[in-house]
Amino acid sequence: MKKLIILLIIFSFGVHAKQYLPDTVLQDEVIFERCNDYTLRYGLVIKVAEIGWYAPDCQNKSLLETSDKILRFHYFKNVEAEFFKESAEEYFILNLEKNSIQPGLSEALKVFNNGYCDIQPGQYFQLHHSNDNTLSLFRNEELLATTENAFLARNYFNIWFGKKPVIEKLRNAFL
Repeated sequence: MKKLIILLIIFSFGVHAKQYLPDTVLQDEVIFERCNDYTLRYGLVIKVAEIGWYAPDCQNKSLLETSDKILRFHYFKNVEAEFFKESAEEYFILNLEKNSIQPGLSEALKVFNNGYCDIQPGQYFQLHHSNDNTLSLFRNEELLATTENAFLARNYFNIWFGKKPVIEKLRNAFL
């Protein structure tokens, strides 16, 4: 009986996760399919966010090799904008090769990260990396920030998937 209850709890977590991340996302007249998803928890029970990555063709390449991709974070908790701004800047720089820092990169990063705002339960942030040179940040359907700094756009996802990711378990689940 204990095993059945545990299996039902695990199954209900999995089913619950899928309802917050759609199977497909339409962005700029392109259909992106969900390639993978991950439930971010604080401890074992407190669900913070459902995270999904999307691409036009999941079979084509890995997340980091794909130049047209979406990363969606659906939140279940309130999170203040300053947390996003500070951690995005810290982990972006932490994952750069020391000799790759370009003039103006720091300013472009700050301008982009200033697009983050507070998020409430039921809302989501969506990052869209397109054509290997543009990065856009949305809260739900609202465009918050965009950059055409190709270096920033190509390397921004290293915050979560670089050598020193902000969430090691997410990196391991998606790569």
